[in-house]
Amino acid sequence: MCYGFIMNPAMTSSSTYPRACLPPEILRQTLIEAVVDEAPMALALLDETGRVILDNQEYKKLCTDLRTKEPAYLLLETAVPDWRRTLLGAAAPKKIHVRELRIDRPGSEAPRWFSCSVLPIATDESPAQIQAKRYLLLVVSDVSALRQGQERIRLAALRALLSEEEHAEVLRESLSAAVYRLEGPLNVVNSAVGMLKNREPAMSAALASALAEGRAHLEELRQLIPLDTREAVAPVNLNEVLRDVLDVCTTRMLVNGITVNWQPTAVLPAILGRPMQLHSLFKALVDNAIDALSQRGWKLRDLSLSTLLSGDYVQVTVDDRGPGVPTELRLKAFEPFFTTRNRQEQHLGTGLSRALQVASEHGGTLELRAAPGGGCRALVELPIGKIAARTGDKEGADA
Repeated sequence: MCYGFIMNPAMTSSSTYPRACLPPEILRQTLIEAVVDEAPMALALLDETGRVILDNQEYKKLCTDLRTKEPAYLLLETAVPDWRRTLLGAAAPKKIHVRELRIDRPGSEAPRWFSCSVLPIATDESPAQIQAKRYLLLVVSDVSALRQGQERIRLAALRALLSEEEHAEVLRESLSAAVYRLEGPLNVVNSAVGMLKNREPAMSAALASALAEGRAHLEELRQLIPLDTREAVAPVNLNEVLRDVLDVCTTRMLVNGITVNWQPTAVLPAILGRPMQLHSLFKALVDNAIDALSQRGWKLRDLSLSTLLSGDYVQVTVDDRGPGVPTELRLKAFEPFFTTRNRQEQHLGTGLSRALQVASEHGGTLELRAAPGGGCRALVELPIGKIAARTGDKEGADA
């Protein structure tokens, strides 16, 4: 039997219609490919080995945009790390999985957002075949334009929250330090009251009255310390946190002529943590690097950030090409109120001490080293899925 299609529909009914004779399977494949290519979203069909056996033009565009041979692998690994077993295995779910994914790309390019639908398919190739073959249909829509507008609003709110939290933390640490330093002299006065009680009762009484008034004022000062509100623990992608910090600090970097080299690991597992605290941690490190690069007369103004999965830890590296930190000061730099900057320029020296505290509360580490190309390297290591064992919070139980 011959299947054909009209080559010239303008011919009259009495004309002889030239027909192209195609086998049914070729015609079916041709029609499928034509329909798939016309789809406004990217489509990819994967066989049971994970190989892409059918795609369309929108999918091929993703290969160029994301600079990868198979965007399907990048998207599936981001959405479901063990997708080959989960979606192509015998226990593959029947329903469609829909997720919105954020893909961070190296360099200064903005992240991309995609809405992905995944449909596992089991089908028999022929009636005689006993075991069904498994396929995976991936449908991808680029929603970056929509999300970028939402991100601008979110980043404006994040910038305000980070500024407010930074001011509150500086006030908290400053008042706490003041209370601690004032308690020393009051303790000395208290000792003097005890020694003079029998020999100089009048003097002892006067000092006791002054001591009581001083302690009352000290308590009033303690009440002014802002409360340290605790965030809920949640899964956090450090690529997103670092990209947020870079966006928040963009103005300062542009003003100071700083060039950024952003090298994220494409597929990075989430850690359990407190999002705002982690934003504050890395903003403190980036701010510290910007300060080092912005010194008058300094010419090498390069800042590099990278993420790396190392065993059960995510490593974040912040390198600057500034003057660096001398070996003998690398531990002292984490002490509260220690700074090598001019205090008249509002450098209180609390940024690194806060950053170290946040890293420690998340079960991680923070250390300063010499950067390979000269300057300072801040290396942060945070564990994947663990926070409760180190903070005692029930909501942060091991994942």
